[in-house]
Amino acid sequence: MRLSLYILLLLLSIGTSYIKAQSYTQTEKNKIAKTARQLIHDKYLANVEILTNYEVNQPFEALQGQLNGLIKDAFLNRDVLIFNEFRTAVRAYTSVEEYIKDCRIFSGGKPLENSLNIDDAHYDIQKTKDGEPYVNVYLDKQLKGIDLHGTKLHYQNLTEFRVHFTYSKAAETFLNFKITGISKVDKWPTSAFILTNQDLKATDEEPVEQPMDLLTALSSLTNNIKQQIPDKTAKLTLAAFTYNSCGINDELSDRIYATFSSCLQKQAKIEAVSTAQSMETPLYIRGYYQEDINNLRLVAELLDSKTNKVLVKYENMELPLTWLDQQGLRLKPVTYQQVVAIQDTLKQLVPEAKTSLTIEVNTDRGRSGVEYWEGQQMRIEVVANRPCYLRLLYRLADGTHTLLENDFEIKPGQENKPVRISPQSTFVCSAPFGTEYLLAYASEVPFCPIPTDSKKKVHMREEDGYKIIEGPLSAIIATLKCNQKQQETLAVDKLQITTRATAKR
Repeated sequence: MRLSLYILLLLLSIGTSYIKAQSYTQTEKNKIAKTARQLIHDKYLANVEILTNYEVNQPFEALQGQLNGLIKDAFLNRDVLIFNEFRTAVRAYTSVEEYIKDCRIFSGGKPLENSLNIDDAHYDIQKTKDGEPYVNVYLDKQLKGIDLHGTKLHYQNLTEFRVHFTYSKAAETFLNFKITGISKVDKWPTSAFILTNQDLKATDEEPVEQPMDLLTALSSLTNNIKQQIPDKTAKLTLAAFTYNSCGINDELSDRIYATFSSCLQKQAKIEAVSTAQSMETPLYIRGYYQEDINNLRLVAELLDSKTNKVLVKYENMELPLTWLDQQGLRLKPVTYQQVVAIQDTLKQLVPEAKTSLTIEVNTDRGRSGVEYWEGQQMRIEVVANRPCYLRLLYRLADGTHTLLENDFEIKPGQENKPVRISPQSTFVCSAPFGTEYLLAYASEVPFCPIPTDSKKKVHMREEDGYKIIEGPLSAIIATLKCNQKQQETLAVDKLQITTRATAKR
């Protein structure tokens, strides 16, 4: 009698959540299965597609935010082990990060297609020894593409996604669905069930609550924009979105770019080309983001590339700022205030008004949203409408000013053509990293010499083979603009460049 009473009290103390782990109604089973299915399709597969297919042209470091998002959205933690087709049987299970790296390494940077037969999924609800519930989702998983040597690769496995979840007694619903393992299996378990169309229809009447995320917000923007894109448009240029159009690329701007690119390619069937790819397209999209009370305001503009005319503008303000905290993302870049101050100074000191002499500075990664990662080489070209002399000043992220060219000459016959700056030299991205500027000045007559006397307010010195200009920015610019005939026309151009360090792991 005492033993029976003890068991009863024990069951009462454990509570409903334990009982829920033991048995479920058919409606509850269907809801669990549907939620796990959505997790795998919307959080796991959508992010994996971005990382291994749609954004393979980006350096791995640029997708670190997307990888972190995949782990936070879909996995219990970053140490969860998954089956990795590229590894030997002895070491077949790795972290998801190692799996993504292997996808990019073994494909030689070419797109890989990860696909799951969601419609034929089987579900098996179980519990751990401690009574914690989980559902195993069994799917046919395929990986297709071209390997490093140009040979077709194709892996096909029956795969088990183990998804843990909890039951909230207060909310009377199932929460916290996270993947705790992905394994290769030999066959469907006999205890597994499927979701029929009738089951799905029934659960649709009680929609599964899904928190708003970046993919949902950008999918909405894409649906609006694609209505304005002419049929048979195969490609368009997508510029990086930055906070308040400040031009600072960071993890949030990376995440927006990669997700928006994926949405355009999946929903609108249009390849998104980055500004760094130097490919002319008839249309391009630019945009920015900022806070709007408690939500993130995303603004996207579709433009005609030839006229630079805005064809349509759309906004989305559905994503709560709390999503950024959950993802460990910053809204404002760390250096935002300092960069804005420099931008304001340069607007005053480097007027954009056109003169009879004109120049345009370009990099091998374009003029807009220019970004270089540690170790990458930078190529600079200048187009001038007439023969002239050039001075190029590079402002590093730490405020150091380096004179790249002092009296570079655009010769007769080179006007209106791209002329490579210092073709014998190599500009390699290295520390310090951050927001940097390339300032170009052109004159039809030679420039004034730059003082080398250290007592002068502005002077030039040599350091490790580089020409360093010392002095306040406003005084440096005034000195650089000086030419031998003060009345002669000067042309000015500037570029903002983001340099970034590769992850040290």
